[in-house]
Amino acid sequence: MKIFPKIPAVLLVFFAVPAVLAGVPADEISGKSAPADAEALIAARERETLVGALREILERRDAFFAEAENLPDSERSRRAEDVAERFAALIARFPNAVPALYFFAEFLRDGGEDARAEELLLKAEKIEPTFAPAQFLLAEILAARGEAENAFPHFAAAIYEEPGNAHRRGVFAEFLVASRERLLEKKCFETRAELDAKMQSEFLVASALEPKNFDALWRYAESFYDAETPDWSRALAAWERVERRISPELRAALVPAVKIHRARALAELGKFDAADALLRETAGVPALERSRRKVFEILNAKRTAQ
Repeated sequence: MKIFPKIPAVLLVFFAVPAVLAGVPADEISGKSAPADAEALIAARERETLVGALREILERRDAFFAEAENLPDSERSRRAEDVAERFAALIARFPNAVPALYFFAEFLRDGGEDARAEELLLKAEKIEPTFAPAQFLLAEILAARGEAENAFPHFAAAIYEEPGNAHRRGVFAEFLVASRERLLEKKCFETRAELDAKMQSEFLVASALEPKNFDALWRYAESFYDAETPDWSRALAAWERVERRISPELRAALVPAVKIHRARALAELGKFDAADALLRETAGVPALERSRRKVFEILNAKRTAQ
């Protein structure tokens, strides 16, 4: 049972209730008519009610997830139903509250109720199509169901609305790898080269957005193996960056593996002696022997073909 992350930054605006309006008498708000002032005050108080109620439900949800693994099945079901009922009651009162729709959909999906979650997300999209969290969650549901061509525009919309979200860009890139055949079949991309360029761009941007995320940089370097026609010069540069970024405590474990990747790129580029030297430096590492032999075979085949 997963525990959801902190509230996305995009939702903080929703939770920031304008304090200047809350509790201010209508006749003290300058420049507005009394009826307009009263309407604004009512709207502000309704918004405050919505925000407070949603915060309370999210606290209950988080407490439930924190304890779920240790609860008896009956109590787990009761607590889950309680949270769901509170979400449903809130949405019944505030049917156009997009963050509430999103969080309820997220909760339902975590419980395996994808169909109900999708229904809420489609409603949220009609109300606010630029709400990136809902677009992204809808894309994940559709992708998991095998509807890559329908998931694709929702992934793209979420990335467009919040381009600085490294996690989403990484997930989108993995989706492009996993759904490649379907996306090409459905003409979401005209060519494999176009799809590969998009996939690698997303991995690269994800790693650039989080420069301290070593795993993201490693995955970008690996993405050259996912491309139909890799740019081996760029692949070599990527693996060299990876090697420079390895922390001192991990160098003994990871540098030999990176050298094998560098040797593969050098072999593909026709730099046979440099590739051979790197491969010889990795001798004696049993866990890497299979990869090492494979690159040796590629190196020897290219030497023979030259």
